[in-house]
Amino acid sequence: MKNKISKEDILKIISKILKISPQKIEKIDNYEKMDSWDSLAQLDIISAIDKKLNGKIGKVKNIAEIKSVKKIISALKKKSLIA
Repeated sequence: MKNKISKEDILKIISKILKISPQKIEKIDNYEKMDSWDSLAQLDIISAIDKKLNGKIGKVKNIAEIKSVKKIISALKKKSLIA
């Protein structure tokens, strides 16, 4: 599954960066409600996802502005980057 990422991998990445369980992260509808998900964390998340995708995250328009896990997953699905 080169150049694709699973929803579970996305949750693990975000969980590791924010130090929050994947179950809690999945329920968050807007990262702005979380103190730990700041602009630096957003960059770390995007960078980690991009690394898993071998640089393919550039296909996703405005990825840095996406403000929820659901929207990240949805944007990646639209570009066929979800396994």
